[in-house]
Amino acid sequence: MKTIFSFVFAFLLIGNAASGEEFHDDFRDAKLQGRLAERGAWQFGDGVASCVCDPDLYKQFKNHGPILKWPRKFSDAKISFQMKAEDCGRVVFTLNGDGHVFRVTLADEREDAPAGQSKVPTRVIAWATKSSKQNKGDTIKPAGMPDLARVNGKWVPVQLAVVGKRALLTIGDFQTEIDHAALAREKSMVMLTFAHGKLSVRDFRMSVSE
Repeated sequence: MKTIFSFVFAFLLIGNAASGEEFHDDFRDAKLQGRLAERGAWQFGDGVASCVCDPDLYKQFKNHGPILKWPRKFSDAKISFQMKAEDCGRVVFTLNGDGHVFRVTLADEREDAPAGQSKVPTRVIAWATKSSKQNKGDTIKPAGMPDLARVNGKWVPVQLAVVGKRALLTIGDFQTEIDHAALAREKSMVMLTFAHGKLSVRDFRMSVSE
């Protein structure tokens, strides 16, 4: 029964989240309107954006690595892209609005990780109210969520479909349903960043529900 419910839920959620006009970033234009590439020497070619984390810039930006940003106001949406992480310490996918709203972190927590053991674990964080030093948000650790070592060196599809306070998160063959008040907050930015190593991204799509 749960499997049938999950399938129906996923079908309805993705359909409802994808009813609006689609924004597509195929990374063929290095200066595409609607996308910002910062904190590193991002390269664009053959439909792929890629960047190697520069240790000096990483320190300059207070331990924050290269970042891609897609500013757009939205509530319900379907967001998808493919990524390939190569020896990164972590990859972070965030929805922001008035502060942080929803964050997915994939980390390499192995003691022998090429970039050193990540101090930040693989997890999801959701902020029902504005984030701050006091409000760290709610940590969610879905069973079976892949860590960065599990997907290292592979092209992995990532998708997040949000309707109201519910979402369906897909990473490769992993899928989980999340129900949290943070997801219903107004959002204005999608961000993808990483620490150490190299990250490649392709085929970013975003459909905002009207």
